[in-house]
Amino acid sequence: MDNLKVRAARGGIYMATISFTLRPISMGLAIILARLLAPADFGLLALSMILVNAANYFTDLGMRPAVVQTREDIHKVAHYAFVIVLAASAAFTGASILLAKPFAQALGGGTELVPVIRWMSLYVTLDGIWVIPEALLRRELRFKQLGLAQIPAELASTIIAIPLAMMGFGVWSLVAGQLLGQVTRILLTWWFARRMIPIWLRPKKWDKEIVRGMFRYGIPSMASGLTKYVQNQIDTLLVGRRLGPTSVGIYSKAFSLTTRLADMLTTSLFGNVLFPSYARMQDDKPRLTRAYLTSTKLVIFIIMPVAVGLAVTAPILVPVLLGQKWLAMIPIWEIFSLYTLTRPISTNSAPLFAAVGQPRRNLTASLVLIGVMVPLLLVLIGPYGATGAALAVSLANLIAMLFNVFQVNQILPGTARKTFVQSLPFVLAGGLMALTVELIEDPIINLAGGANIMALAILIVVAAVVYIGVVVAVQRQLIIDLIDLSIKALAIEQRWPGLVPARLRTDKQQTSINEQ
Repeated sequence: MDNLKVRAARGGIYMATISFTLRPISMGLAIILARLLAPADFGLLALSMILVNAANYFTDLGMRPAVVQTREDIHKVAHYAFVIVLAASAAFTGASILLAKPFAQALGGGTELVPVIRWMSLYVTLDGIWVIPEALLRRELRFKQLGLAQIPAELASTIIAIPLAMMGFGVWSLVAGQLLGQVTRILLTWWFARRMIPIWLRPKKWDKEIVRGMFRYGIPSMASGLTKYVQNQIDTLLVGRRLGPTSVGIYSKAFSLTTRLADMLTTSLFGNVLFPSYARMQDDKPRLTRAYLTSTKLVIFIIMPVAVGLAVTAPILVPVLLGQKWLAMIPIWEIFSLYTLTRPISTNSAPLFAAVGQPRRNLTASLVLIGVMVPLLLVLIGPYGATGAALAVSLANLIAMLFNVFQVNQILPGTARKTFVQSLPFVLAGGLMALTVELIEDPIINLAGGANIMALAILIVVAAVVYIGVVVAVQRQLIIDLIDLSIKALAIEQRWPGLVPARLRTDKQQTSINEQ
């Protein structure tokens, strides 16, 4: 068990390191691509991905989690799952090619969406080829290999699309990038899983009992995933049906660029580290409470300047980075920037509910979110367009966040009030940062000779200095704790003991340093 914990923790660190290293590059490339293409191009791709993502949930049939958790012969389970998923994926691809026209009409994209759907339907079959080797790597806690397959594939997708966009291929540069990026992921995943492939890929006699067990586990997992799908895609669908591809492109790109950093943080930290940590503490409520509050405090500290900074600099950031054709994005960008503040707290609740054996609370929270979001979308999209959709999603997620705080408080009494109280210093720091940017924005723009990259860089530096200064003044102990945590996580006391502060040194380490 100790070895398992070490492997899981090490895998989480690998995933976080790979993500934090390569995702900024991915964001930079995405910005370049946005400058080259029109919003409608991104809108057509986003509408086709609604269908593709739905297909992936249905054709997966819950086989991925079934492979990860099974106690049966893994070679049989992997073979059965691969055949089932690949057959379902190929069938859906064929159906999408035949029914592309009614699908396009249902999504609100018109005739220009039909060929995009037909080509993007190939993505579903490609996903079917990739999913089982990925599940086997996840089963073995090989998170380093998962990261080395996933993020380079994302980079490849954009790198392929950029030259095609420069040559004038429009939406087809995005389609080609998506398909070839997925091929890259398949090749890398199969390479990392190559040791297991000859064993499970070989045809095997079908065991009905094992297959029934796989579906008994997989179907409920698929149902939970579909709830998440509705939660994440219903807004894009309604924007597409009411407003068309151009509005979808502006809306989806604003969401993607503003939330990518928050997702990167919460996926790396909450998904790979906190769940096993919470699980080990589930019987020690005081310790679990401290861990929950500390992790929430840490993420609010990191997300607050990012969210507020993206919001207050939007009027200069969007035209400078993306170009004049994206100006309609500014109010949507501002709303989604602040929306990112709600995601980490809600995401922190999910591993806690799973660790204490109450995963149904996650489903309840999703249903609350959908129940609030859909009526708000229907009411606000009409008069306010894509901006109204962004406002509806943000308000619904705020309510869902408060509901999750309430649910956590039922498990760990007192955490709701403490979560609110410990957030106040960061709200103060973020507010002062926003006020400072508002006061100096016009003078800085005049000093820099216009709204350009230099003005944006100066504003970012000033905002960061103000935020860090306020946090150091009111939360000095948090900074010390972060330094201590980093020293322990990186094992600096073993590699360079002389760099370790005296407060963290053991008597043996101190004696060794004195002798030197």
